Amino acid sequence: MSILSNKTDYKALSFIGKILKDFENFHLLNITQVDDEDLAKARNLMTAIIHSNGYRINYDRNSKKSILKDNQNEY
Repeated sequence: MSILSNKTDYKALSFIGKILKDFENFHLLNITQVDDEDLAKARNLMTAIIHSNGYRINYDRNSKKSILKDNQNEY
């Protein structure tokens, strides 16, 4: 179980980012429509967690950082 807090740790967000990057590999596998829909829901929920904490997913495979600070709102 998780330790509940007022703020989600960067390490937890980074771990979710790594999982989401691995989700890209599902398109190579045979998956039922129902499972595909459930995976899409799970991906959307995890992506929302990343975004709601002010980060975005880094899909650059050459980078060790799975998430980046989202600076869109700073302009």
